[in-house]
Amino acid sequence: MENETRIELQSYEKKSLGLIPNVNKIKKRGKLMKNKLKTFFNGNKNKTNLIKKDINNKDKTNIQPEIKKVRNPGVDLLRIISMYNIIFHHCLGHGNGFSHFRQFNREINILHSITGWHNNGFILISGIVGYKTNKYSNLLYLWLTVFFYSVGIPKYFMYFRKDLKRKIVLYKEYFPIIFNRYWFFTSYFAMYLYLPIFNKGIEYLTKYELRLVVMSTIGILVFWRDYKNPREDIFFLNNGGSVLWFFIFYLTGSFIGKYRINYTGFKKYIYCFLCILIFSFASHIYYKLMKNEFFIIIGKTRINFPNYFIGMLTKNYNSLLAIVQSISASLFFLQIHYNKYLAKIISFFGPLIFGVYLIHDNEIVRGSIIRTIYDNKPKNLNVNTALGLMLGTPLKIFIFCITIDYFRHLLFTLLRLKKIFLFLETKIKAKFIK
Repeated sequence: MENETRIELQSYEKKSLGLIPNVNKIKKRGKLMKNKLKTFFNGNKNKTNLIKKDINNKDKTNIQPEIKKVRNPGVDLLRIISMYNIIFHHCLGHGNGFSHFRQFNREINILHSITGWHNNGFILISGIVGYKTNKYSNLLYLWLTVFFYSVGIPKYFMYFRKDLKRKIVLYKEYFPIIFNRYWFFTSYFAMYLYLPIFNKGIEYLTKYELRLVVMSTIGILVFWRDYKNPREDIFFLNNGGSVLWFFIFYLTGSFIGKYRINYTGFKKYIYCFLCILIFSFASHIYYKLMKNEFFIIIGKTRINFPNYFIGMLTKNYNSLLAIVQSISASLFFLQIHYNKYLAKIISFFGPLIFGVYLIHDNEIVRGSIIRTIYDNKPKNLNVNTALGLMLGTPLKIFIFCITIDYFRHLLFTLLRLKKIFLFLETKIKAKFIK
């Protein structure tokens, strides 16, 4: 008994001193800790879910899905109208339209002034579309298209037109760039080789820096070139046919393609109206300059337009009027909202436009067909009939050439030339990267 009482007293003393743990208190503490942990995890559950969602969203944004390339119908429409304008000018120039319809020189000059921005339009298109990526496979495909027509057209005329066989120098047609069979493609080919450098610069330049480059180059090369002599080509721009001018307008097109503002609603129509207004005003000034009617009257004295500004307002491709017209026309076509079916039709004809240029501007076609296109047409016509003839003839040429190029396009797609060239380009790039 005494031993039991001693054990109880010792255990009581230990409990009072805290040497022996109390089971009930431990259970209570355990429940409290469980409750605290539950409340902590339940309270932070929403936060952890939000963190997980952010991580998943970041991963999704980093892994960019493949974006389907959709042709811009505004760019294709700009390409179609530019090509029609080129044919119209070739009919007037190479086809002697000015001399054949001398009595309608006023109307012809107005049309000539409105449609004189065509070549700049094509360079702008290359900048608007191609500033993101440039593939040498595309350049090889274009070169093969040029080779197809530069060799194919002479072969056709040698077989069906025996009278032209002596005039054809066939070995030059096998080297269209070296012998400059198409001046536009020769300049474009030289520009394309430098596009990787330009595109890297466009990618890393800010909006302010790119705008400064475009405005300074155009401002200096346009406003300063004719200060001393209006006809002197100080910077060797060749009236807008040089590679340097292609570089400048490619940068202009890349600025339009990268930073253009997509207006919506009523603002878009105001913007389009302003583009048409500027375009029409530029055409009017050019027509006045051609007729020597652009002057200022102060009192009773007539002061002609200053001589050093005449070079800026002529209809060269690097003139101020051609720049204003081409930029305003491109912005106008890019802002138009197109119907779905109309967009499909425009995008269908877009890839065939370059072939129209290669067919109708071939040296043999130009010398044998375009040169005599108005010879059999009557001269005693009224104004409406003459204008219809001048506008309808380029349209016929356009439809005929685009039909031929459609079959060429089918042949190249059946041969899968684009895929083959792209495969070769990737293989060559992989070897160079290693």
